Amino acid sequence: MPTQLPPTGSGDLEPSETGDVYIETKSGKTRCQISADSVGCESDFTNAPSVEGQPANGAEVFANGDNRWILGNLGAIPTTTIDYDTYHALGWTIDADAAGTRFTNDGTGHGMFISIEGVEFF
Repeated sequence: MPTQLPPTGSGDLEPSETGDVYIETKSGKTRCQISADSVGCESDFTNAPSVEGQPANGAEVFANGDNRWILGNLGAIPTTTIDYDTYHALGWTIDADAAGTRFTNDGTGHGMFISIEGVEFF
């Protein structure tokens, strides 16, 4: 089983050995991979669009605002479970609460709000 890493102080999440940050929401329903260029999350969405004939289980947003729904599996990643709070990782601000999680790129202002009900890209 992957190791669960504790959040570091001041709301900063440190990258793993791969250079990415892997998180799981407090509810355990969403897992995400954060890199400097993008954030990709997987969840069991209640109202996802179809991708290749199947309901999407992932969404990805890029720092430049490009986005997409995807089929995928993040696999056995060493996630850090985040609380309902604000965090920073690799140039992204992460605001998590009971309604969902907002990822905003600090440089461009683009991002997404994700919950099991769906995703809003901005």
